[in-house]
Amino acid sequence: NDGKIASRVNFADGTSAIVIVNYPPTVLPETYCTAGTTTNGCVASITANANPKTDHSNAVTVAVSGAEGQKAGLIYYGLTRHAAPWCASGGTSFLCVKAPTQRTAVQDTAGTVNGCDGTMTLDWSALQLGGGTLGSPFTAGNKIDLQAWFRDPTACRTTNLSNAVELTYQP
Repeated sequence: NDGKIASRVNFADGTSAIVIVNYPPTVLPETYCTAGTTTNGCVASITANANPKTDHSNAVTVAVSGAEGQKAGLIYYGLTRHAAPWCASGGTSFLCVKAPTQRTAVQDTAGTVNGCDGTMTLDWSALQLGGGTLGSPFTAGNKIDLQAWFRDPTACRTTNLSNAVELTYQP
């Protein structure tokens, strides 16, 4: 559990040694902030499968689940966390990513009308390799914060937001 593996090695001359290999701890993406509850009682959640590496050697997928079905939505990102109410009154969502932000392409959440089975995905690896990404070039320790936005016509501002996830670039 501490990132070490030990093994006894026996040599031909009858001597032995214990070899200890240290592995860096796995740093997982961190979710934070509060998602709003939609008109139909949905609470969208955003996650990521891994943190990106500076050499782009791993695949990072951002996924949103629990969004309103059959709505337009997108994932946007920025470089700083934030926590402010999305609406002055009457809303439950929080804006979790501070400007400046950059939006990704609009997606259909699929799922069923009035259902909480809407989803969105983002291939972060492909996006960052495409160039023009806010904050690039990335170095170890840089952070990216992502949040989902989607239509909810009867909610304040006619939209709702997921929680947020923070990615930390690894060497």
